[in-house]
Amino acid sequence: MFILFLLVLLIFIIVLLFAIYKAVKWTLKEKIRLKWAVSILTTLVLAIVIKKVFFTRMEFIQSNVYSNLYIVENPVKDKDELKTAIISKIKEHLKTNHKQTKKLSYSNETECIYFYEDGGMTFGFLGEAGTSYFLDHEEDLGGFVSEELGMYQQYLMAEFYYETFSNELNSICGEFSFFYEGEFVKTDTLVIKID
Repeated sequence: MFILFLLVLLIFIIVLLFAIYKAVKWTLKEKIRLKWAVSILTTLVLAIVIKKVFFTRMEFIQSNVYSNLYIVENPVKDKDELKTAIISKIKEHLKTNHKQTKKLSYSNETECIYFYEDGGMTFGFLGEAGTSYFLDHEEDLGGFVSEELGMYQQYLMAEFYYETFSNELNSICGEFSFFYEGEFVKTDTLVIKID
C-alpha cells in the first residue's frame, strides 16, 4: 500500500513538472504572453504579501479534547508582544469555568495551561500529524503510529502551572514558563486576579 502511494506520488510529480515545463515554454514563445505572465505573477506575489502583512493575525485555538491546550496560529514575531498575548489568554481562560478531565501523557498536572505553535504538519502516516492534530484528537500512545504532544517540544510556547484554592483575594498564583522559537526563555511567577 505504501509503495503504491509513493509510486502514484512520483507519477503525479513527474506529470506536474512536465506541465510546468510546457506552460513556461508556451509562455516564452511570444512577448505578450510573457508580459501577461509576469504581471499575473507580480499581482499574486503582491496579494500574498499584503495578506500576510495586513490581514493575517495571531489566533488562539482551544482544543476540543483538552480544554487546557491552545494551538497558536500565526504567532507574532515580537517576543514581548507574544508573551503579553499569552498571559492575556491565560487570564481569559481562568475566568471561564474550564474543568480539565483528560490529562496529557507527559504531564500529571490537570491545573496547567499549554500553548503550542501550529506546526509539524506532514502527510499523516509519513511523519508527524502536527500540533493541530490535538485540536480534535486524543493522544495516541501506542500502535503502529503514536501521536503525543510531548513529541512537539520545538513548538512549545508557554506553560502555566497553577493551584486553585479559595482565598479572600480571588487570585490564582502559578509558574509561567515561556519559550521562544523552541528555546526556553524564562520562568515567572504570575498572580492573576479573578473577578
